Amino acid sequence: MSPTNNCYILQPYPEDQPRSRTFQYRKITKPMLERRRRARINRCLDELKELMVKTLQDKGENVSKLEKADILELTVNYLYTLQSQHALALTPEAAYADRFRAGFTHCAAEVSQYLAAAMNPSPSPNPDASPLDQSSGVKLLKHLGTCIRTLSAEQMSPEKDEGSSVWRPW
Repeated sequence: MSPTNNCYILQPYPEDQPRSRTFQYRKITKPMLERRRRARINRCLDELKELMVKTLQDKGENVSKLEKADILELTVNYLYTLQSQHALALTPEAAYADRFRAGFTHCAAEVSQYLAAAMNPSPSPNPDASPLDQSSGVKLLKHLGTCIRTLSAEQMSPEKDEGSSVWRPW
Protein backbone atom coordinates (compact mmCIF):
# COMPACT_ATOMS: atom_id res chain seq x y z
CA MET A 1 0.00 0.00 0.00
CA SER A 2 1.33 3.32 -0.92
CA PRO A 3 0.94 6.37 1.25
CA THR A 4 -1.72 8.71 0.09
CA ASN A 5 -0.89 12.30 -0.33
CA ASN A 6 -3.78 14.42 0.98
CA CYS A 7 -2.43 17.88 0.30
CA TYR A 8 -4.91 20.52 -0.51
CA ILE A 9 -3.80 23.23 -2.76
CA LEU A 10 -4.85 26.62 -1.57
CA GLN A 11 -6.23 28.57 -4.40
CA PRO A 12 -6.29 32.33 -4.37
CA TYR A 13 -9.58 34.10 -4.00
CA PRO A 14 -11.32 33.74 -7.32
CA GLU A 15 -11.48 37.03 -9.12
CA ASP A 16 -14.79 36.27 -10.68
CA GLN A 17 -16.55 36.17 -7.30
CA PRO A 18 -17.50 39.61 -6.01
CA ARG A 19 -16.06 40.57 -2.65
CA SER A 20 -18.33 41.87 0.05
CA ARG A 21 -18.59 45.59 0.62
CA THR A 22 -17.46 45.28 4.23
CA PHE A 23 -14.34 43.44 3.12
CA GLN A 24 -13.56 46.14 0.58
CA TYR A 25 -14.34 48.89 3.08
CA ARG A 26 -12.11 47.30 5.72
CA LYS A 27 -9.31 46.81 3.22
CA ILE A 28 -9.38 50.53 2.38
CA THR A 29 -10.13 52.11 5.75
CA LYS A 30 -7.83 50.03 7.95
CA PRO A 31 -4.62 51.49 6.45
CA MET A 32 -6.13 54.99 6.53
CA LEU A 33 -7.04 54.65 10.20
CA GLU A 34 -3.57 53.35 10.99
CA ARG A 35 -1.97 56.32 9.20
CA ARG A 36 -4.18 58.75 11.14
CA ARG A 37 -3.34 57.04 14.43
CA ARG A 38 0.39 57.19 13.69
CA ALA A 39 0.10 60.83 12.63
CA ARG A 40 -1.68 61.67 15.89
CA ILE A 41 1.00 59.87 17.90
CA ASN A 42 3.78 61.67 16.03
CA ARG A 43 2.06 65.05 16.43
CA CYS A 44 1.74 64.55 20.18
CA LEU A 45 5.33 63.38 20.43
CA ASP A 46 6.45 66.51 18.55
CA GLU A 47 4.50 68.70 20.99
CA LEU A 48 6.03 66.85 23.93
CA LYS A 49 9.46 67.27 22.38
CA GLU A 50 8.98 71.04 22.04
CA LEU A 51 7.79 71.34 25.64
CA MET A 52 10.60 69.19 27.01
CA VAL A 53 13.30 70.94 24.99
CA LYS A 54 12.10 74.37 26.20
CA THR A 55 11.93 73.17 29.79
CA LEU A 56 15.33 71.51 29.72
CA GLN A 57 16.97 74.47 27.99
CA ASP A 58 15.50 76.80 30.62
CA LYS A 59 17.20 74.62 33.23
CA GLY A 60 20.47 74.97 31.33
CA GLU A 61 20.69 71.46 29.93
CA ASN A 62 21.92 70.89 26.40
CA VAL A 63 19.48 68.85 24.36
CA SER A 64 20.57 67.30 21.11
CA LYS A 65 18.53 65.22 18.68
CA LEU A 66 15.87 63.27 20.55
CA GLU A 67 14.30 60.02 19.47
CA LYS A 68 10.74 59.10 20.35
CA ALA A 69 11.86 56.86 23.19
CA ASP A 70 14.06 59.68 24.56
CA ILE A 71 11.13 62.10 24.49
CA LEU A 72 8.90 59.69 26.39
CA GLU A 73 11.65 58.86 28.89
CA LEU A 74 12.41 62.54 29.56
CA THR A 75 8.71 63.28 30.00
CA VAL A 76 8.23 60.44 32.48
CA ASN A 77 11.31 61.51 34.46
CA TYR A 78 10.14 65.12 34.50
CA LEU A 79 6.68 64.12 35.74
CA TYR A 80 8.25 61.98 38.48
CA THR A 81 10.35 64.99 39.50
CA LEU A 82 7.27 67.22 39.66
CA GLN A 83 5.39 64.59 41.62
CA SER A 84 8.21 64.25 44.14
CA GLN A 85 8.17 68.03 44.61
CA HIS A 86 4.41 67.79 45.23
CA ALA A 87 3.78 70.20 42.37
CA LEU A 88 1.22 67.82 40.87
CA ALA A 89 -0.46 67.00 44.18
CA LEU A 90 -2.77 70.01 44.16
CA THR A 91 -6.30 68.82 43.47
CA PRO A 92 -8.82 71.15 41.86
CA GLU A 93 -10.71 71.38 45.16
CA ALA A 94 -7.54 72.44 46.97
CA ALA A 95 -6.80 75.00 44.27
CA TYR A 96 -10.31 76.43 44.64
CA ALA A 97 -9.91 76.55 48.41
CA ASP A 98 -6.58 78.37 48.06
CA ARG A 99 -8.11 80.89 45.67
CA PHE A 100 -11.07 81.40 48.01
CA ARG A 101 -8.74 81.92 50.98
CA ALA A 102 -6.66 84.45 49.05
CA GLY A 103 -9.76 86.31 47.85
CA PHE A 104 -11.33 86.35 51.31
CA THR A 105 -8.11 87.65 52.86
CA HIS A 106 -7.86 90.37 50.22
CA CYS A 107 -11.49 91.38 50.82
CA ALA A 108 -10.94 91.47 54.58
CA ALA A 109 -7.93 93.74 54.06
CA GLU A 110 -10.01 96.07 51.88
CA VAL A 111 -12.80 96.17 54.49
CA SER A 112 -10.23 96.88 57.18
CA GLN A 113 -8.80 99.80 55.20
CA TYR A 114 -12.28 101.17 54.57
CA LEU A 115 -13.25 100.89 58.23
CA ALA A 116 -10.02 102.57 59.31
CA ALA A 117 -10.74 105.46 56.97
CA ALA A 118 -14.40 105.63 58.03
CA MET A 119 -13.64 105.56 61.76
CA ASN A 120 -11.02 108.27 61.44
CA PRO A 121 -12.68 110.68 59.04
CA SER A 122 -10.85 113.67 57.73
CA PRO A 123 -11.69 116.95 59.40
CA SER A 124 -15.18 117.95 58.40
CA PRO A 125 -17.51 120.76 59.49
CA ASN A 126 -19.56 118.30 61.56
CA PRO A 127 -17.20 116.23 63.81
CA ASP A 128 -20.04 114.01 65.08
CA ALA A 129 -20.97 112.84 61.56
CA SER A 130 -19.14 109.50 61.44
CA PRO A 131 -20.62 107.26 58.75
CA LEU A 132 -19.98 104.19 60.91
CA ASP A 133 -20.42 103.32 64.54
CA GLN A 134 -17.04 102.39 66.06
CA SER A 135 -18.38 99.42 68.02
CA SER A 136 -19.87 97.94 64.83
CA GLY A 137 -16.57 98.39 63.01
CA VAL A 138 -14.65 96.71 65.84
CA LYS A 139 -17.10 93.78 65.88
CA LEU A 140 -16.81 93.38 62.12
CA LEU A 141 -13.00 93.42 62.24
CA LYS A 142 -12.97 90.83 65.05
CA HIS A 143 -15.34 88.63 63.05
CA LEU A 144 -13.20 88.89 59.91
CA GLY A 145 -10.08 88.10 61.94
CA THR A 146 -11.75 84.99 63.36
CA CYS A 147 -12.79 83.88 59.88
CA ILE A 148 -9.27 84.34 58.52
CA ARG A 149 -7.77 82.37 61.43
CA THR A 150 -10.28 79.57 60.81
CA LEU A 151 -9.43 79.49 57.11
CA SER A 152 -5.71 79.43 57.90
CA ALA A 153 -6.20 76.59 60.39
CA GLU A 154 -8.12 74.59 57.78
CA GLN A 155 -5.28 75.15 55.34
CA MET A 156 -2.70 73.84 57.81
CA SER A 157 -4.67 70.75 58.86
CA PRO A 158 -7.30 69.75 56.32
CA GLU A 159 -10.03 67.59 57.79
CA LYS A 160 -10.34 64.09 56.42
CA ASP A 161 -13.63 63.44 54.74
CA GLU A 162 -15.05 60.25 56.17
CA GLY A 163 -18.23 60.26 54.17
CA SER A 164 -19.90 62.83 56.40
CA SER A 165 -21.89 64.16 53.48
CA VAL A 166 -23.83 60.90 53.20
CA TRP A 167 -26.21 59.98 56.00
CA ARG A 168 -25.97 56.38 57.13
CA PRO A 169 -28.32 54.78 59.66
CA TRP A 170 -25.60 52.70 61.35
